[in-house]
Order: sequence, then C-alpha cells, then structure tokens
Amino acid sequence: MKTVTIDIETALDEEAAARCGYVPSDEFAPFPLHQVVCASALAVLSKADGQRFYALESFSRGLVSERGIIMSLETAVDDADVLLTFNGYQFDLPVLLARAALHELHVPRLMDMHNRSMVGKHLDLFDQLKRAAAPTSLAQICAPFGIPVKQEPASTVSALVTREDWAALERYCETDVVGCWLASLFWNKVHEPGAARTAWREFASWAVERASEYPSVAAFATVPEPPRQSYPTRGLDDFDF
Repeated sequence: MKTVTIDIETALDEEAAARCGYVPSDEFAPFPLHQVVCASALAVLSKADGQRFYALESFSRGLVSERGIIMSLETAVDDADVLLTFNGYQFDLPVLLARAALHELHVPRLMDMHNRSMVGKHLDLFDQLKRAAAPTSLAQICAPFGIPVKQEPASTVSALVTREDWAALERYCETDVVGCWLASLFWNKVHEPGAARTAWREFASWAVERASEYPSVAAFATVPEPPRQSYPTRGLDDFDF
C-alpha cells in the first residue's frame, strides 16, 4: 500500500487579481487567484510484513517553474494507492487543476484524485472530519497529539516568497505533509490503540537518520507519550453511585 500525502503553498496571482478587480485583504483569496510556489509529497510504502519505507520530496520556484511543480506532483501521485490531503478537495486540487489548465498541462492522475466517485483513492482529512464537527485547522487537529505543524504563522509564506527563501518554504511545507500523515493515523486508527504512536516512532527513527538531508523532519524525531491520568487517593466508599 502506497500512501502519498501532498501539500502546496501558494501566492496571489496579482495579474489575475487585477483582471477581476480583486483587492487583496487579510482574507484568504479565492482559489482561482492563487499560483503555486511550493509543493511537498511524502510517500509511505507499507509492506505486508509491516515494514514502512519513506520518501520526501519538495519542489519550489527557486529551482522549478510552476509547470514543473505541477508535473512533479502528477508524477508523485501516479502510482499512489491513496492520496492524503488536508482540504485537498476544496483548495489544493482545485488550485493545481486551475493552474494546469492555465499552462495547458495534462494531469490525469490529479484529475482522478479530485473525482469524488473514485472512492478510497483520495482521503481528505479536513473533509472527513468536518462531517461530524465544525471545520478546523491542521494545527488544531494535530495539537492534542503533540504533532509539530504550523510552528510559524501563515503570513510566513508570503514573507518567504518575497525573500525568495525557498529552502525555508520547503521545510514549512514538508512539516505539513508529515503532520497530516501522522494526524490521519491517529484519527483513522482509533480502533487500534497505540498503532499511530508506533508508526510515529518508526518514522522518528527514519527522521533521525535523514535529519541532515531533510532538516524539517528533525521536529518529528521526538514522540510524545500519551497522557497519564492521575486520580485522587479516595476509597470506593467515598464515591456516590
């Protein structure tokens, strides 16, 4: 089973915004007005014997054009059994498909992953959770488990793009794909107590080995232990039943 988690970082397409009279504000711009400046993909290959193998890739405008980023993601998800995103149905994939149309690119796999009739091919964690509760952010979903995502404010993205600090932007994006994958394990393996934390410990070992190559994964090298509930020292006779 190969699961590929993707995430994109974007910036306002100022020319498109000007054409439709959109005035930038503190609100998040509508998806058609975004351009892709960075993307990350975490591939997790799970073998029948329980072994996991990992591959982490990032593509940013420092070395790759927007066309190149989109085609790199198309390649990254080509043999995925499951695509994992956070709000991919409403943002990441619409943006990617809109920009692919602009660049006249053929991206059949990304198109398939945006097709809701392809049941089981695309797991959008945001879409999954909002069915039973109010929509929230990735950071809020990860917070109870101590998963270190969104350590910097969202405004960091625009600042990094302005400075053209592509390495830092890639690290920012990489923490999101790792965090999204880990969060999906906690939320979707509640019937297997301890399974998510065991998987995180395995990834942590890989993170330690690859920290020099991927500085972003160093944050995941420490796995928080589950909370231990302490109770007051009272006898059963002290409780009302």
